[in-house]
Amino acid sequence: MRVSSLSLCRLGAFVIIASAALAATSDALLAAEAAPYADASCRIPFETLTNPKTGEFFPPDAALNENIKLPQHLRQRYIVADLNSSDESGYCRGVQEYFSPVSELSEFPRLRAIAVTRNVDIGLLAKENPKSLLESAENPDDATALSLELGDMKNYAEQVERYKTDPVNKPPVFNGYCVGQTLNFCELVDGKPKLVYRFVTSSSRAPPPLNRYYAPVNIINSRSWSSDRRYGASDALRDARMGGGNATQVPFQNGGNPIEMPNFMHFLPAEGYTGERANGIHQIAGGLDSGGTFGSPVSLGCIRLNKYQAKLARWWTPRQAKFFVYFEPNRYRHFGDKVTNKAKGAPNPAQDSSRIAHREQSVDEIVARRARRSPSSALLRWPWSPAN
Repeated sequence: MRVSSLSLCRLGAFVIIASAALAATSDALLAAEAAPYADASCRIPFETLTNPKTGEFFPPDAALNENIKLPQHLRQRYIVADLNSSDESGYCRGVQEYFSPVSELSEFPRLRAIAVTRNVDIGLLAKENPKSLLESAENPDDATALSLELGDMKNYAEQVERYKTDPVNKPPVFNGYCVGQTLNFCELVDGKPKLVYRFVTSSSRAPPPLNRYYAPVNIINSRSWSSDRRYGASDALRDARMGGGNATQVPFQNGGNPIEMPNFMHFLPAEGYTGERANGIHQIAGGLDSGGTFGSPVSLGCIRLNKYQAKLARWWTPRQAKFFVYFEPNRYRHFGDKVTNKAKGAPNPAQDSSRIAHREQSVDEIVARRARRSPSSALLRWPWSPAN
């Protein structure tokens, strides 16, 4: 959904209970699912998305946050939107969300070590007396860092974890919509892309011009809040460490009847790239996946998320993080056939094979004709240069 009341940068003026064993098994299964297949989404900028300025893939360092004041693990965070709802053969893809266990986040290395030593769940440490935890530190610097981690763990529990839902598992075709769009939150770890979160998303319902409406690479420009949570001192402290953030809520003006777009993260095209400048990543306005359309291109332009996912995205993503957007026009599909899981309007493989065979035959005929006219041209093969 686009921001329609524009001021600065065209933005609006308003500015489950399970056993421990079952939980552990669930986390293990999710972690196994994440590697190596899921990491492919995080490799898109470096292996699939072509930079229109160079004609080449983006180098890994293009994913780095340019704010050198941020800690290294924050500078290595980036986002990849894979907006293809269908695969290369025209079948709708479906979506399986992925949430990294909190114990695996790069946020909490010291707390993770303590949890392992004590053989407890890392989340329990947030309820412990801070003094007992700080006594685990070997030096003052560790104590300071551990104190920050504890503050972030408590902030996560209060502002994100309490909204947690199960990961969405959505079939290829749902209520007639072709499902497959995802928003992937990634890190470079030891120089390799790693998936941290994968969320179902929805982008513009109008097929966007390639590399023009959505720039291939963008920057997270600002991080706003939501009205269903109180913005406190711990939120302000975390925002300061994340490169910036604010307590304001951003509304969609909706013809004079504003609707809040919670957890709005405004993004802008990176310097030298063309793209819409009034869009953001945010929780769906009104809070409901109306008609079960998530996973298909149905928004007015913004990149939309479910409630928990949007809060987690805002908490995890530092300001100035790189945001890559990838899609192929022929795979940007709205509707699908539930019987076949085929995207409506997708090419027919049989027809494609026929066209390819016809084209190859035509090329062979051209080469044969040229050979009859000039024996020396018999060695020519497709493609040939204009000089031939």
